[in-house]
Amino acid sequence: MHPFIFIVTLLPVVFMIHDFEEIIFFKPWIQKNKNLLKKRFPKFARFFIPKFEEISVPAFTLAVFEEFLLISVGSFMAIYMDFYLIWLAMLGGFSIHLIIHLVQWIAIRMYIPALITTFLSIPYCLYTYKYIISQMVFSSAEIFLCTLLGGIGLVLNTFFIHKLAGYFDKKYIRKIDTRRIDS
Repeated sequence: MHPFIFIVTLLPVVFMIHDFEEIIFFKPWIQKNKNLLKKRFPKFARFFIPKFEEISVPAFTLAVFEEFLLISVGSFMAIYMDFYLIWLAMLGGFSIHLIIHLVQWIAIRMYIPALITTFLSIPYCLYTYKYIISQMVFSSAEIFLCTLLGGIGLVLNTFFIHKLAGYFDKKYIRKIDTRRIDS
């Protein structure tokens, strides 16, 4: 297997390992640290804590699955079609996502659910960028533009998946909880 093809196929794997940490630890971490967040970041907490608390683990997992599906399909279509710019944009979005976690960690100054796998994922991203630059797989302009578009895609998809998760919670999870209570 060509090294670049291997690098491309690793993106969904690295993404999913990273997001497993978020899925497993996010809800308990929010419950444990919400008062600290409200005290240290009142404006942030007033807006985000209610949103974080209302999303169920199954809905959050559905949101992660949607992202995983996009990254997987995009990666394998890039290989199949021999067109890698979309994959490069997804790599850029994922790299920005990791940088955001680092900024959160620096601001909060404590463990956040994503920190360990952020540190495990950064070497993949750094190696990948080093490889594509040294092998001249993409031009500097393509790398910059695709990273920018990946960041925009990350923001837009984040809004979409939060809407999807909220809909899923209202339509399915709350109905299941209501049925359990009524039984």
